[in-house]
Amino acid sequence: MYLNLMEINKQETIVSMAIAGAILGAAFGGWMNDRYGRKPTTLLADAIFTIGAVVMAAASDPYMLIFGRLLVGLGVGIASLTAPLYVAEFSPSDVRGFLVSTTVLYITGGRFLSYLINLGFTEVNVLFLFLLENIDLYLNA
Repeated sequence: MYLNLMEINKQETIVSMAIAGAILGAAFGGWMNDRYGRKPTTLLADAIFTIGAVVMAAASDPYMLIFGRLLVGLGVGIASLTAPLYVAEFSPSDVRGFLVSTTVLYITGGRFLSYLINLGFTEVNVLFLFLLENIDLYLNA
């Protein structure tokens, strides 16, 4: 028995909203960096990401979850653009290339790892997912 709790279209929308938000965040992130600076833009991206996480945690229906994923994607898109710029501006010139390349590698590697984790959960038993989602209840009971 495989996880089939929502219609396929809602599942696809929930997953793709983070990517759509990241595209929008990256598109507007450059303008925000130029207009407001790197540090305020990073703080704004963190705030948007945190609000999105709270919205997803409090989601009572799929549409609220979709909105939360969109916010998280916006934060990720802005931060993915801003972090390498911030590192490039404040790192010493002799190690700047290494630090910026490492930052971009970690950002890209994290995305790749998240896709691998998602792939690993595509054919998982529903009981295992239920236990995984509710492990906090079992640990704090």
